[in-house]
Amino acid sequence: MYLDSGNLEDIKKIQASSIFKGITTNPSILVKEKCSRKTAITNILQQSNKLVFVQTVGFTYEEILADASALLATFGKERIAIKIPAHEDGIYVIETLKKEDKTIKLLGTAIYSADQAIAAGLAGADFVAPYVNRMSGASINPFKEIAKMRHFFDKQALSTQIMAASFKNAGQVMEAYESGADTVTIPYDIYEQMTNKLLAIEAIHVFNQDATLFES
Repeated sequence: MYLDSGNLEDIKKIQASSIFKGITTNPSILVKEKCSRKTAITNILQQSNKLVFVQTVGFTYEEILADASALLATFGKERIAIKIPAHEDGIYVIETLKKEDKTIKLLGTAIYSADQAIAAGLAGADFVAPYVNRMSGASINPFKEIAKMRHFFDKQALSTQIMAASFKNAGQVMEAYESGADTVTIPYDIYEQMTNKLLAIEAIHVFNQDATLFES
């Protein structure tokens, strides 16, 4: 599981947790921090020793490759993974970077279909990120698409992991896992939905109230 956030308070909460393996960001997340991308990523890396995913900016092959190279030169491949949009030019960038250095961690992002994820996986992406809630909003069944990805990656023995993203609620997270996602990236409020169940909270309060009876 990964934290989808650039908020330093949320990142502080998961720093000591083994549940969260890293942090994912994108330009829309980082703009909320009201500072430059470089400053935002620097702050996150100072707050956490977990792997941080940073998305490239650009649309053409040349633009994306140049930005990916600049990010790696600035932050180092040991600290960050690179998120690359999985359209035609982006997939060629994934292929290029993997040919140059197989140890660079790459995630194909903005995925809306199984065939798109498969192309990114064949190009060498370590992760692909299907956008669950956005797919649902576009009348695409994200769970069927994840199942197709799972079937292909397993059949071809590809090591590409499915990191489902874009969630509206905790129920979607569970359906993504059940459909074959290896992992998910979620904002902290979704994690709170997963853990702070109303019935569980009420039961805990009852247990604590009953426990006081032994002290009287």
